[in-house]
Amino acid sequence: MARIHIVTDSGSDLPKEVCERFGISVVPLSIQFGDDIYRDGVDMQVDEFYQRLRTGDTLPSTCQPSPADFVKVYESIAQAGDTIISVHLSSKLSGTYQSSVLAASMLPDLDVVSVDTQSASMGIGLTAIAAAEAVKAGKSKEEVIAVTERIVEQLGVYFMVDTLEFLKKNGRIGRASALMGTLLNIKPILTLQDGIVTPFEKARGKAKALKRITEAIAQYSEQYPGQALRLGVTHSDALADAERIAAEFKEQFPVHDIFIASIGPTIGVHVGPGTLAVLFYPVPA
Repeated sequence: MARIHIVTDSGSDLPKEVCERFGISVVPLSIQFGDDIYRDGVDMQVDEFYQRLRTGDTLPSTCQPSPADFVKVYESIAQAGDTIISVHLSSKLSGTYQSSVLAASMLPDLDVVSVDTQSASMGIGLTAIAAAEAVKAGKSKEEVIAVTERIVEQLGVYFMVDTLEFLKKNGRIGRASALMGTLLNIKPILTLQDGIVTPFEKARGKAKALKRITEAIAQYSEQYPGQALRLGVTHSDALADAERIAAEFKEQFPVHDIFIASIGPTIGVHVGPGTLAVLFYPVPA
């Protein structure tokens, strides 16, 4: 009997235990420090990455998986006639989605559907989790794809970075370039629009920025009466902030569930230490 498999990339920031629980396979991007190349989550873990990012002289870069990397994973999990729904980083931020599309064309015996989430971090992860839940519930291929399309359309994201320098140096700053050179202790709140980093607001200090993010999500929640939010709170070496704001969310608006995770090397290269991101969508009642 044909089966449906869910695949994502390491930009999803899904912890290994979550991937195992939901049966999600991960294709890693690679991180390059000088001449040294490491596969995210395979050759380099989160703690080692941030230690090296803080202390190293070389600014790292990311390398997207090749189509051959995708083919290897696809062939390892699926048999002829199976369907793979492959959920990935915004095509405006990475060529990972395109590598998935190319890999699909190389595997005529498999039905591969590549999904551009137009997001990053747990925005990808939440979409992959929902798809995996739909598969476990016995939904058809078309129904699972419809789930991913709804989440991509409704997904909200806000993130606060300690500095815009990492986004600037890695060429991912998008429309947020207008915020460069702001005053000391001004914390830019960013979002993603059409898969591109875009400024939302500026706040003076971390506490006010986090408060503004909470207010914005509460306003978003009001658009979906009767529906609780599923949230991903991700952080780059800022666990205490992530846990505190997650607790506040539970008091401020209806919450279906919250996943707290570290921002891994794939995304951490671009946002730097001290980043806090919140990604969310309404769960139909």
